[in-house]
Amino acid sequence: MRLPRPTARPARTGLVRGAAALGVIGAALAATWAWMGTASSPPHALPPPVAVAPAVPLLAEAELMALFPDRPTLLRLRENPRVFVLLFPSLAAQGAAMNRAAALVEKAGLPRDRLLDGVELAAAIARSGDTAETWYLGHDYRSADLARFLALAERDRVALTEAELWLRAQFVEALTLSGGEPFALVSVANPGGALDAAMRSAVLRHEIGHGHYFTLPGFTEHVQRVWRTGFSEAERAAYRAYLGREGYDTGNDELMANEAMAYTLFTPDPRLFSPALVGLPPAAVERLRELLHSGLALP
Repeated sequence: MRLPRPTARPARTGLVRGAAALGVIGAALAATWAWMGTASSPPHALPPPVAVAPAVPLLAEAELMALFPDRPTLLRLRENPRVFVLLFPSLAAQGAAMNRAAALVEKAGLPRDRLLDGVELAAAIARSGDTAETWYLGHDYRSADLARFLALAERDRVALTEAELWLRAQFVEALTLSGGEPFALVSVANPGGALDAAMRSAVLRHEIGHGHYFTLPGFTEHVQRVWRTGFSEAERAAYRAYLGREGYDTGNDELMANEAMAYTLFTPDPRLFSPALVGLPPAAVERLRELLHSGLALP
């Protein structure tokens, strides 16, 4: 997720069973390749993941909020088991694993058909005025987004970093546990630096909100409907302007609806989201919050 940093210019926020899982991920990458519409052959089979994880614990949201692991850890949300949560010990560790995927999926002005190399990624972050730690305070992706990230790396023979190889292993683990069904992978870091404890809780709630959007079709449709018909054109324009200032691709209308939902409904820290930040009256934002909340029904 991409959340504003509490400064004068806010910034953005927003494991594997082993060789047996390789056939599953290979099929997923091939399917993603077909979905991308390329005439090329599917990518070659990936080499064995570099890390093997134990069974992924199923934790309630409140338990996740209270957990601060000293190493990157994959967990699963009890309220919605199709949402997998990566907890990182620091913003630096999170950025090392996730930033290049973020550049591919949703950052404005960056290519959607290839991965940035290390120099390009560093330059994109520098242009934003952020660091690798603060470019994103949290992340959220559909399983198809990460499958496409891995497929492009394989297609173009892009060497993944050690942190990205770890991310790949977590993707395979989640894919195995989900039985090949679509899932969401979201992340947050432990408090530190730009991220204090209260902000970290808000970031995690925001990312979990995206996880619900990605995995609950009824909620997805509800959010899209509210964005189209519940928001006025002036309200959509206000959110687009706000999200554009935060570096989001405002040409992606689904992204705009998804982020408007997560900021409005799941971001309680006023340093990170408020009617003043988006430029609307409090009563207008509260009306939109009620409309969005009416469509959320957890499994």
